[in-house]
Amino acid sequence: MDPEAAAVITPHLLAREVLLWSGRPRDTTALRWRAAAIILVAAAALALRALPLDPTLAVVANGNSILLAIVVVILIAEAVVFHTYFANTFYGVTNQRVIIVSGLRRPEAVAAVLLDRLNAAQLRLQRVDRDIELRAPSDQVFQLRYLPFTNPSVRPDWNGWIECYRLIALENAVRVYDLIVEATNKLK
Repeated sequence: MDPEAAAVITPHLLAREVLLWSGRPRDTTALRWRAAAIILVAAAALALRALPLDPTLAVVANGNSILLAIVVVILIAEAVVFHTYFANTFYGVTNQRVIIVSGLRRPEAVAAVLLDRLNAAQLRLQRVDRDIELRAPSDQVFQLRYLPFTNPSVRPDWNGWIECYRLIALENAVRVYDLIVEATNKLK
C-alpha cells in the first residue's frame, strides 16, 4: 500500500469501508512514447527548415515546417496535461468500491465505482497489461482508450460515451485485479 495514496484516499472513505489497497500510476512507458513522438515531429520540422530546396519547394517546405511546429506545440501541451493528471492521480480499492482521486492542479475530483455494480454486470472488469478497466458493456467496435487533454483514468462525461474508469500504469496490476475480484465476490 502506498502511504501517500492512502493519505489522499482515506478522507473519501464511507462508514464501515476498509481500504484494502492504494496506489498510483508508476509506469513511465506512456510518457516515453509521447516524448519520442514529440522528438520525431520536431526533427521533421527542423529538417524541412534546414534542407536547401529550390524556391518553389522552399515555400511549401516552409509552410509545412510551420504546421509541424504547431503540431509539436500541441503535442507538448498534451504531454504536460497527461503528465499532470498522471502525477495527481491516486487509486484505492476498498471492501465496497474502487476509488479514483485525480485533478489537474491537485487531486480533488473523486470518481468511485461500487463493487456491487460488477456483481450486477453493469460494469465489466478487464485487465489490459498494466491497466485495469471498469467499463460498461457496449456494442461499439471502436473504443478510444484515451482522449487527448482529458483525465486518462476517467472517460469524459459527454453524451454518447460509455461509462469507463481506468487504473493505469499499475506496478502489480494482476494483484490489484485479483483483489478487486475477491472483494466483489465477498459482497455476494
